[in-house]
Amino acid sequence: MKRGFWFFLGFLLVSAIIGSAVGEIIGLLLPADSFARQFFTVTAAPFFGPAEFDLILAKITFGAALNLNLMALLGMIVATIYYLRSL
Repeated sequence: MKRGFWFFLGFLLVSAIIGSAVGEIIGLLLPADSFARQFFTVTAAPFFGPAEFDLILAKITFGAALNLNLMALLGMIVATIYYLRSL
């Protein structure tokens, strides 16, 4: 079955979310002052927005942020390899 570009982007986004959740759970299980906890929970947060649309009757603001940690990056790499091998 041929999968398109949007499927790949959705697959990547879901894997990043799952990886980020796994990293946060691992971070919660480790001691508070350990290097391993910092290693798993340090995040990079790309932020897009805010974009404002000023309509006459309403003003709409859009924005998005995604917290990425090491496990999210690892999940995205694994998802990309899986996607490319399944083609």
